[in-house]
Amino acid sequence: MATSVAWFACAGLVVTLALALLTGVLARRAGLDQGTRAFESLARVTAATLTPALDSARGVQPDPPADLRTHVRALVTAGPVVAVRVRTADGRILWADDRSVAGRAAPLPDAAQMALETGSVTSLVADPGDPGVVEGRSSGRVLVAWVRVEDVHGTPLLVEFHESYSEVTDLAQRTWRRFAPAALGALTLLQVIQVPLAWRLASRLRRSQQSEDALLQAAVDASDAERRRIAGDVHDHVVQDLTGLAYELDAAQMRGRPRNPEDAELLERTATAVRRSVEDLRTLLVALIPARGGFRGGLLPALQLLAQEVGRSGTRVTVRADAARDLPGPTAALLYRCAQEALRNVTAHSRATSVEVAVTRDEGVATMSIEDDGQGFDEARLAERLAAGHVGLRALGELLVDAGGSLTLTSAPGQGTRLVATVPLSTTVRPTVGATR
Repeated sequence: MATSVAWFACAGLVVTLALALLTGVLARRAGLDQGTRAFESLARVTAATLTPALDSARGVQPDPPADLRTHVRALVTAGPVVAVRVRTADGRILWADDRSVAGRAAPLPDAAQMALETGSVTSLVADPGDPGVVEGRSSGRVLVAWVRVEDVHGTPLLVEFHESYSEVTDLAQRTWRRFAPAALGALTLLQVIQVPLAWRLASRLRRSQQSEDALLQAAVDASDAERRRIAGDVHDHVVQDLTGLAYELDAAQMRGRPRNPEDAELLERTATAVRRSVEDLRTLLVALIPARGGFRGGLLPALQLLAQEVGRSGTRVTVRADAARDLPGPTAALLYRCAQEALRNVTAHSRATSVEVAVTRDEGVATMSIEDDGQGFDEARLAERLAAGHVGLRALGELLVDAGGSLTLTSAPGQGTRLVATVPLSTTVRPTVGATR
């Protein structure tokens, strides 16, 4: 349970970190967009105040008008703007706060052309050396915005503003730091609340499974007790009565009565049928009575006892299962059920004279193989037998699969049958009520 909760907590931590990273990326992007929009708004407002002082007909002014110089100086000194320029439609710098770039010309970037044609405010992030951007005092990465204006003669001009891009990134970081405590705090609080809840749910689930296992084990114990009682009644009454009847029939034959040959043959057939019925009942008792003691003595003694009971029907059973002495209880129980079902089918259907039962273990898996020299069967008819109600092998296979094992059956007419069952040594499969049929 602790391991499961730890995995749950680790998964939650990974998700929390991923959400924190995603939130940081989105917050930074939102901060960059906010900084860009704010700079564009500043450019639009400032350009409107500069328009009355612009006169393209006067050319490059070594000394700009007093009102224009006053506006630009205050803007560059107090604000984020690092450069202000006025450019003509052909890209020539008509005026600039930095006189060293006044008079230079460069083709306008696409964003500037769009601002000139549409009258909207456009911007882009420019690196040093980008075409169309004339470098000035700021040699680093800059955010450039263009605003279309008209001078006093109605000639279209572009007012170009430069802002250090570090100002925009700083704004993005401040935006992230503003939202980070709330976002990370909420995610952390959610993770802290989930761990106790997960532990509590795991505890409830574990208690529920334990209760279910206890109830199932009680049902199994009650079923085993009832099966033993029924087996005892059958053995002490029905089997004994039939055995006595067989003896009486044999005695009647030995006394020579009746003298009619047909009656003598009838007595012989009846005595044979009664003895066969007794053997069938004893075989049924072997399958009906569960192994006692939960295989505390090991699987090998249980298999030897089962082989001894089956051997009474005339089938020789050889057991090679030294590896089965110290198998875990659940694993031994499953393998015993496999042997029980396989040997019952051998006695009832195969007409085999010998059967070999072998148990091996390797790399955490116990394997049981049961092979007989009987008449075998066509594997294609196995589905027909299942449809007819013979579900023993299918139920046994499902039980092994639930435990993490497998069941394979190979046979052919006249070539006997081989059954191989594998069960993990660490299986925790629950006990099943009754034997498979």
